[in-house]
Amino acid sequence: MPSRIIVATELANLLRQISHPDRIRLIQELQVGGYTVNELVDTLDITPTRVSQHLAVLKALGLVEVEAQGQSRRYRLLQPELAPWLLEGIDFIANRISRANRDEVEKAKTLWREHGEKAKISQTTV
Repeated sequence: MPSRIIVATELANLLRQISHPDRIRLIQELQVGGYTVNELVDTLDITPTRVSQHLAVLKALGLVEVEAQGQSRRYRLLQPELAPWLLEGIDFIANRISRANRDEVEKAKTLWREHGEKAKISQTTV
């Protein structure tokens, strides 16, 4: 029984820490591979300060690692399978999203899924 409590507590902590729309978008983007803060700013239309703050949280959780490349730093997910796992959660909340219809929800899932598939292809061809 104590092991279930520990696991449930850790999962709750993880979900609490990633439960920001910008962090979820960052996780989905980072499944492709390494990005600089400026690349993430351009892709996600989030200010550099906010991107850096969110990346710091994800790094503290052990979800993101940083690789120095000359003057720049590239961020990537340590466990890229987190992104598709989050996509599966959309089905649980789809009926509660009043600002988007079912087609819009499916379109978002499809775009994120295709993004992840492109990542897998590019990683195997490198």
